[in-house]
Amino acid sequence: MMENIPRIAVVGGWHQASVVAACFADLGYEVRGVGEEAAAVAALNAGRAPVHEPGLDDLLRRNLAAGRLRFTTDYADGLAGADYAYICIDTPVGPDDESDLAPIDRAVEEIATHASGSLILCVSAQVPVGTCDRYGQLLASRRPLLRLPVVYVPEFLRLGSAVQTFREADRFVVGSDDPTVAAKVAALYDPLERPVRITGLRSAEVAKHASNAFLATSISFINQLADLCQVTGADVTEVAEVMKLDRRIGPHAYLSPGLGYAGGTLGREIRALRALGKAKGVDTTLFAAVEAVNLERVPQVKERLKRHLTGLRGQRIAVLGLTYKAGTSTLRRSAALQLIELLQAEGARIAAFDPLANLEELPERPGFEVCADPLSAAKGASALVLVAPWAGIDRLDLQACAQAMQQPLFLDTGNFLAPERARKAGLTYVGVGRGGAGSLA
Repeated sequence: MMENIPRIAVVGGWHQASVVAACFADLGYEVRGVGEEAAAVAALNAGRAPVHEPGLDDLLRRNLAAGRLRFTTDYADGLAGADYAYICIDTPVGPDDESDLAPIDRAVEEIATHASGSLILCVSAQVPVGTCDRYGQLLASRRPLLRLPVVYVPEFLRLGSAVQTFREADRFVVGSDDPTVAAKVAALYDPLERPVRITGLRSAEVAKHASNAFLATSISFINQLADLCQVTGADVTEVAEVMKLDRRIGPHAYLSPGLGYAGGTLGREIRALRALGKAKGVDTTLFAAVEAVNLERVPQVKERLKRHLTGLRGQRIAVLGLTYKAGTSTLRRSAALQLIELLQAEGARIAAFDPLANLEELPERPGFEVCADPLSAAKGASALVLVAPWAGIDRLDLQACAQAMQQPLFLDTGNFLAPERARKAGLTYVGVGRGGAGSLA
């Protein structure tokens, strides 16, 4: 541990900021979270995270009680005596996956106004290449008497396992063109004994884009391969397992077919790289193709449902899982909600269930029935569509669901359940790219 306890201000009021603030405090650092919304800050000070994240509430409460952590809406209070200011705002994205930097720009302006002394600004929000240089210039012009260097520290947290992915990170990246500044930031992660890679400022920005774009490419690759498996009678799950045995691909490769990437995070990086290519005159045909394949996935489920049911008008469709991904509560940019909207446009009636979903994120009248349990959703349904699984879904009574349905069609949009189990329960199983085991055709 360092001789002097680092003091860190963490700016942001949602998922990324709450995880980073709690994890840094748990390392023994003095942490002040700064958020704009009073209600969110009050909840954090009460030990309630803004989104379901395993272990996060306990981590918040422990460090709040120890006096190492507190949250405020006052930038001057949060930045007082800070050695580091982390911008951990979850960058908003529009329907087209374009980033909205306005909240991050505003945070930098507030830091420029309220910094009480020299500090290192660490940007962890997802930003396009060149953004950190722009922030450095802004700080230098606004506070020329203070030393306020900018470092890019991309976050690689994953909703549903964020605390674990912070503590057991594959790597931390510190982007700075000043070796002394980079070393100070890198030292914050020493207690975790995880790999830390120091790069140039722009290399770190591109590395974040590249990592997520590679994952997005893997997802579109396996989804297009799943379509080929379906028409050839192959099973994409078996194909993926063969691929993972190749050491150049590896056992953790992102090769699970389904509804594609959602939530804006990966799509934002693809868009950022395409925009960078356009601005610099570099062709980005591959990234355009990745995006095009991804955009087809949810509409494809709608079309296949139409074929299986000979139309959707008046049909009751049960949707299991509403969240952006398994293990979290947020509905932001959820593929399930996108699918529901498409089905409703065809005249279908929707009943949905999700044990974790934060239903407060839905409109007051969402336009579909929200059920208290899966069996209620399945009652009278022509199809059961599993979009996002949850812990304990292996205990779902599929036989009771089949008996309650008008037609026992089960669409597993991510091959989450074993086909044999569904069939034994009396369901007609339809998976993704499983030509030899039932597929979304």
